[in-house]
Amino acid sequence: MKTNTYLALDLEMYWDEHLYEAHRAMDPKSNRRATAVKRVMAASVFEFSVDSEGRVATGEVASWTEHDWGDEQAVVAQLFDYLRARADTPVLTFGGLATDIPVLVLASMAHGLPLPPQLIDQPGRKGPRPHLDLCLMLKGGGRTWSHLSQVLLRLGIPEELVAAKPTVSRPRQAAEWLALRDHVELDCLLLSLAKIGWLIAQGHDGLRFKPAAIGLISGFLRRRPDLALVPILIDYSIELENGLHELVTQS
Repeated sequence: MKTNTYLALDLEMYWDEHLYEAHRAMDPKSNRRATAVKRVMAASVFEFSVDSEGRVATGEVASWTEHDWGDEQAVVAQLFDYLRARADTPVLTFGGLATDIPVLVLASMAHGLPLPPQLIDQPGRKGPRPHLDLCLMLKGGGRTWSHLSQVLLRLGIPEELVAAKPTVSRPRQAAEWLALRDHVELDCLLLSLAKIGWLIAQGHDGLRFKPAAIGLISGFLRRRPDLALVPILIDYSIELENGLHELVTQS
């Protein structure tokens, strides 16, 4: 029986004011969207897997913030070590090729940190891709890009969870850093839910969204029972379970 495992990865970044002003001094048209002025302040990974019969399992929820580890270099080093220890497991992002991966590459260059195998560009490489960008997969050969929030709403994810997704500001207090950790970890769960929707659309045998989502949420909450949005996640899981019961009753 074949099982595919994924590491849903999300970053939270901020604009380095010193780099931004230096860029502006050289090019007045430079703006805060420039990849090179972004630094990583938090990162998270959520491990989940789907077997050939559509059964879902969850692994660790890991996260690192500047508040806990000191600075960008330490956060990125911890993330890289984590990914390197799981070199055979592909990384899943949403829009990672456009933003997350370039920022991580720049961080690796700035701090002298070797990239983990999943993030190294390997021209001519054969075999499974070490990094999967769900945003690019959704785009396919077309020209239309979708934001993860739009995809989640289309899947019926509660607005209260999706509304927590927009980029947050750089924390100043310990409580704000804790909220940021909750935020980046939740993003990984939401990304995994979107991936399940994609796999179903591709015809994955035995995979159904409601039971798979219940399994992902349950596994996530076992590891993060103190997350601020636990009540909303529980309510959503109950809603999914009720939907399954209705289907059984109707059948």
